[in-house]
Amino acid sequence: MLGGLAIVFTLLFGLRQVMEVNRNRRYEISQTIANSLENPLVQRGFATFGSVVTKDMSPEELMGLTREQKDATNAVIVLMANHAVMTYNRNLSFDIVYSFYKGYLTLIGPSMRRMMEMVEYGYSMAEQSAITMEEGMGTFHWVIWLLDRLEEHESPEQFKPHLNQTNWKP
Repeated sequence: MLGGLAIVFTLLFGLRQVMEVNRNRRYEISQTIANSLENPLVQRGFATFGSVVTKDMSPEELMGLTREQKDATNAVIVLMANHAVMTYNRNLSFDIVYSFYKGYLTLIGPSMRRMMEMVEYGYSMAEQSAITMEEGMGTFHWVIWLLDRLEEHESPEQFKPHLNQTNWKP
């Protein structure tokens, strides 16, 4: 009887340890995403997508961006591609990624899509480039995949949390 109780307590302790490891893993993932989004270059990229790049820009206007703006938009694209691949492979929780990016979607989504479309087209037309229209640029395709998943997902509790989550308690 005591042996059976010892086994039950051991199983319960093991279950608690697994739950604690999962909770710590989610915390670490959240911190990693938050830290990467706090990068000044990424913030400049969000600002560039939100206020400079538009969904109607011509290729000439995109080429007219400053080097800093190009670097900043590239930083956002690379970061989102990394988050997309990690989300797809279930290394990042989609809910956590959604929580971080939801506020940026309407600001950056259309202009980001336009820029990636134009850049990919430009590379595919350049003779010295190995980019083809059929294959495209894989990094961009992961960003588009993530944007599509984020835009189609609905999480009403995350819409205007300052109004809709007034009953939340720690």
